[in-house]
Amino acid sequence: MDKKPFSLTADLDFLYLSEGHMRVFGEILSAIDRRDGLVCVTGEPGAGKTIICRRLLEELGDKYNVVLVTTPPKTPQAMTETLDDAFGEEMEGESRIPVAIFDEAQHLDFRCLDHIKFLTNLEKEGEKLLQIVLVGQPELAEKVSHKRFIQLEQRIGAKLKLGSLNKKEVWPYLNHRLTIAGLSGGTRFTKRSASYLYRETSGVPRLINRIANIAVEQALHEDKEKIGARAVKRAASKASASRSDWQEEVTPERISLRLSVLTIIFALSVGLYLYFNPEWPLALYGRPVAQTQAVAPQSRYALKLSTFLLREQAEEFRDRLAKEDFTATVAAKDFGDGWTLYQVRLPGPYTQREATNVMDRLGTIGIQNVEKIPISSSQSH
Repeated sequence: MDKKPFSLTADLDFLYLSEGHMRVFGEILSAIDRRDGLVCVTGEPGAGKTIICRRLLEELGDKYNVVLVTTPPKTPQAMTETLDDAFGEEMEGESRIPVAIFDEAQHLDFRCLDHIKFLTNLEKEGEKLLQIVLVGQPELAEKVSHKRFIQLEQRIGAKLKLGSLNKKEVWPYLNHRLTIAGLSGGTRFTKRSASYLYRETSGVPRLINRIANIAVEQALHEDKEKIGARAVKRAASKASASRSDWQEEVTPERISLRLSVLTIIFALSVGLYLYFNPEWPLALYGRPVAQTQAVAPQSRYALKLSTFLLREQAEEFRDRLAKEDFTATVAAKDFGDGWTLYQVRLPGPYTQREATNVMDRLGTIGIQNVEKIPISSSQSH
């Protein structure tokens, strides 16, 4: 055996393109060739999205300059820096067409998705300059279908869904991986065991691998060539063992004991707090006037909402905020090499409590991940 046939890592040597995977893969290539600009691929965890991404890296060849981003950027600025590092000056030159593939794209926040919308505006000679492929779990489809991203969704050239293996594909899939691993002359799953695997996993490749890996190890240890349904059931029972199977049974007596212990801990915590904070009554009854006057002034904050590549993008976002009764400003920062980013802020100044209230209001209109920026007293006047 050259390799473990059912490792959970994405190994291109073991790639098995089912009918569904082949269709999705071909449609991604067609969309990129058409210069659609934006492609969205979704699938359940373990369906094979990551290995499809790695296959794209190989398939696109010399015509494209491809970068696979496996950890989604957390900010538009980080996304810009990632693309700049990957493509250099190719965004402006006559060289290969840049293609950015974002795996686990369901983790991109609203600011990054907004940024992608504007990146799809970049064109050269009437064609999209940058090709973007978003690959993620079903939450990604839910995100881009939100009313906030209507414009982004309208720019998706191809919306594709990667499914699981069907019942007839599980047996060839198992034997394909055994052959690639160097077990072509011996160990094999029976059709009945493949059928059981399909029922147990609904055809999800990662779940199949998890059970099959244990079944193969058992067969090799016992020097058996055929892996039948009984062996697979035994492997499935081992694979499904979880922490819940080992939880301690909690009796009423133990619940009572735990509540007593928690009560004691709580009482001790309160006592220690009061001991080390002798001024606690002031929180209830107020401070004397002289002490109140001596309190240091509260910190003040501005709120950073988002960062954009183009000024008009930032101004559009600012105008949108104005419709929601937020007075925002746009600040520019030059990073050199032709990169200028435009930041949208609510200048405030806000106290800690005011900043929290404003952030809550922003959350009601879908604006999350707002950053508080401390400002000096001189800036607040």
